Amino acid sequence: MAKPNREHGIEHEPHMQPAGHELDPSEIQAEQLLNSERQKESDADRVEHGVWEEPALSPDLAGSPQENQLTYARWLESCIERTTILQSMRTTLLVALAAGPWGILGAVWASLHGFGWQGLGSNGIGLMAVLVFGPVTEEVVKVSTAWWVVEKRPYLFQTMPQILFCAACGGFAFAGIENLIYLYVYVPEHTLAFLKFRWTVCVGLHVACSLVAGVGLARIWDNAIRNRQRPKLALGIPWLVIAITGHGLYNLSVSLAELAGWLDFLHEPAS
Repeated sequence: MAKPNREHGIEHEPHMQPAGHELDPSEIQAEQLLNSERQKESDADRVEHGVWEEPALSPDLAGSPQENQLTYARWLESCIERTTILQSMRTTLLVALAAGPWGILGAVWASLHGFGWQGLGSNGIGLMAVLVFGPVTEEVVKVSTAWWVVEKRPYLFQTMPQILFCAACGGFAFAGIENLIYLYVYVPEHTLAFLKFRWTVCVGLHVACSLVAGVGLARIWDNAIRNRQRPKLALGIPWLVIAITGHGLYNLSVSLAELAGWLDFLHEPAS
C-alpha cells in the first residue's frame, strides 16, 4: 500500500531529508560563538549556572552526578583545597582596604541625600530618610564587598573572624569618612565636644552595626563551607535587619534629643 502524501508530515522536516540538513550561515556563526564563549568560561562561571542543585536533579530522583560532572560541592571542595592561608589573608586585607572607597561613595551619597544626623526634617520624606533610607543604604554599603566574597567566592575566607574583621573595617572606614564630611563641610566651626562625639559615639555605632551584619555574613559562610552547598543569603538577612533597625533607632533617638535641646552642649564653645 502506498504511503499517503501528507503535506505537513514530519517527514518533510529538513533534518529528515535524504540529502541531510544544512545549517543556515547565521546558525553556524552562532554555534561558533557559543563554543568560543564556553571555552573562555571558568569553573566558577560554569558552576554559577549549574543545575545540580535543582530539586528535579536531586540524588533521590536523578541519581548521583557522574565523576566528570561539575557540581557546586565539588567545585567548592576543590577551591578550598587549592586556597592557601596566604591567599586567604591577602583577600581579607583587600576586602578591608576596599571598605575605604566604598565608604567614600556611601558616605557622600548618604550625605547628599540628607541621610545623616540632621534632625527629623520638616516632612515625611525627611523622616523616612533618617529612619529608613539612610540606615538601609549605609548598612548595605559597609558590608557589600565582604558580602560579595561570601556569596561568590566563600573559599577565600577560612575563618569567621576574617569576615567580622572585614565588616568592622567597613564600619570604621564609613564612619571616618562621614566624620570628615561633617567636621569640615557641614560643621566647619565645630566644638571640641562635637568632635569627640563624632569620633566616639558615631564611630562606635557604625562599627557595632557593621559587626552585627557581619555575624549574618559569618553564618552564611559557615553553612556553605560546612555543608559544601551554595550560600543561603536568607541566613544573614535577619542580622542585617537588626543592624538597620538599631541604626534607625539611634538616628531617631539622636534626632529627638536634638529637637529637645539635650545635645546643645555639643555646639556650645568651652568656657
